[in-house]
This record gives sequence, structure tokens and C-alpha cells, in this order.
Amino acid sequence: MRKLYVFAMSIAMAVTCAGLELKPVAGAELLTVGSQAPTLDIEHWVQDGGGKFKPVTKFEAGKVYVVEFWATWCGPCVASMPHLADLQKRLADKGVRIISISEEDLETVEKFLEREVRQGPGGAESESKTYRELTSAYSLTTDPDQSSYRDYMEAAAQNGIPTAFIVGKDAKVEWIGHPMEMDEPLGEVIAGTWDREAFARELKEQQEAEKTMQEIFALLQKEDFEGASKLIDQAVAKKPVDLQLNMIKLQVLVAGEKTEAATVHLQSVFKLLADAPESSDMVAWNIYEMASQGHVEKGALVDTSIAAVEKALAKSQGEVKASLLDTLAHLYVVNENLDKAIERETEAIKHSGDRKEFQVFLKELQELKQQGQAK
Repeated sequence: MRKLYVFAMSIAMAVTCAGLELKPVAGAELLTVGSQAPTLDIEHWVQDGGGKFKPVTKFEAGKVYVVEFWATWCGPCVASMPHLADLQKRLADKGVRIISISEEDLETVEKFLEREVRQGPGGAESESKTYRELTSAYSLTTDPDQSSYRDYMEAAAQNGIPTAFIVGKDAKVEWIGHPMEMDEPLGEVIAGTWDREAFARELKEQQEAEKTMQEIFALLQKEDFEGASKLIDQAVAKKPVDLQLNMIKLQVLVAGEKTEAATVHLQSVFKLLADAPESSDMVAWNIYEMASQGHVEKGALVDTSIAAVEKALAKSQGEVKASLLDTLAHLYVVNENLDKAIERETEAIKHSGDRKEFQVFLKELQELKQQGQAK
């Protein structure tokens, strides 16, 4: 399936993970594995493990904590709840404490807890329970002033939920990730065999990249194209073959109406992708998408894309070749060359196994040609 890139402003909104606003912490020290875990200042402790768990502000030495972020509207968060409840029951005697934090108001969370837990395919009627009953096993909380979210999620350049932070016996962050993937590292943290340094090296590079992207997207949302361009140039200098960064740079140049610079940059991107026809197809389709949205007109950018895709055809076959031919047909339409568009779309159908959408597009092209001849 062709992966579509969209115009820079649309990207900025699309990557606002789980509906959360991008809030980069410029200049702040990144919270990562090995960092001292921030103290907790949670407003509402809704569930307390049946009275077993008291509110936590500071982490107690020798104990292990899971600080997890969730929301009532987040399907994966809700799906993780049975797993969190099970972990808390099994690991409580090993000094593990699970604290789940929403940033919603108390009324919203309380209303959610009255809902019945969705049963799996084998769920029996007698097993039905509410989310209040299910989450009573661990500490479920909500912190509407978002202080905990800022201290953990934003500080660690994390935007998607659910996200869990394992806090180790020395009150330092040991692991950051999806709660459904934390069993193994949690077990090793409990046993004292977890290799914090190795995971830290792996994670920090990802976090730094994510933080940079957040800052770029935040500037794009403000339509500060100059500021975004500077950050993008710095990031591209570090990772010149990063396709996402290169495409964002292209889109920012287009948004700033710097067609000549955008064309030069597009040529450099296609040069990087000389041996990657599928990626060339993605980039060229992006140009078509921008043209269809009125951001790119007939001319240099379209011509550059057509030339690159025509070259890529020689290094492709099967579905990839079909997709390249279809992209060419769309680009030739932008360049007002219906004959070439029909020729390329006809070839695309031969290589695609008669894909319906290709046939529909060819019919549209043929009708446009007939209308033009009738005038």
C-alpha cells in the first residue's frame, strides 16, 4: 500500500498523538532512563487497592513503581487495564506499586468507572464487572492540572498514551514504553538484572529525535516557517538520509513559496533514493498530493518528480511498478498532458492485476479527453 505524506501543516496535526497538543519543553533537560524520577503531586487518588495503597509523593527506596498515563477515551489504555490489574496482584509482595494517571476531570473518570468491562470472545455473563471493580487492584488516579503529565510525558518527549515509566529501587527511571510490553524489563528491574545503561543508549537517541520533531511541528502549527526551517536543517545535517525530515523540509519550502529552493532540495531527495523505487514513488505522490491541494503548480517540482519516477521504473516490477506508473499518470494530469497520463495508467493496469481504482482513474482520464475533443 502506498504511504501518503501530506502537506506540512497537516502533518503537524496528524502527529499530535492521541489528540494531545504538541508541547515541547524547549531547553529543558530530557527525562530519560537513568534520570531521577520526578516526585508525584496527584490531585485525585480514585482507587487505592482496597485501602492497601496510600498516596505517593516520593518514591520509597527499595521499591519498584510503574507510573502509567492513560485516558478514558484511549482504547489501548482501557485494553491495558486487565494486564495492569493482574501485574499488581502478582507483584505486590515484591514491592511493586502501579500508579495510573489520567489528566481528565474527576467526574469524567468516575463516570467511566461505572461502565461494564468489555468481555473477550470467551467472556461469560457471570464474569461481568465494572471498570471500577477491575481497577480496584491498583492505584488509578487523575491529575487535571496536568502537572504529572508535564513532569513525565512532556519532559520525556512522549506524546502517545498509554505510556508507562518504570521507576527502580533507587528512584530512577529504568524503562519507558507501552505498558503491554513492560513485563520483561519489569521482571529484570525487580530481580536486579536490568541493564539500564544499554536501554538508555537505545532510548535516548529516539527521544532526542522525537523532541526535535515536536519542536518542528510546534513551530509549523504557529506558521513559523523560518524557525522550523532552521531546526529542520540542523536535524537533516545530523541525519541526511532521514526521509521524513527531508519531506518536511520540502513541504516547508513549498509553504514558504520558495519554489527554486524546493526544487533543488527535491532533486537531492530523489538522488538519495536512486536505488529505492518504492520510496521515490512515495515522494512523487506527495508532490501530486500537494498539487491537488493547490500548494504546487505545473512546473519544476512536477517535472522533477516525473523525471525521477520515469527513471525508477527501470528498477521496479510488479505492484511497485504499477504504483509508479499510476503516480506518473497523476503527475502528467497536473502537467496537462492527458495523452501521456492515459498511456501510463494503461500500463499501470497491466502490471497491477486490474486494480479497480486504476481502472476507475483511466476511465476518468478517457472521459476528460473525450470532453476536450468535443469542444
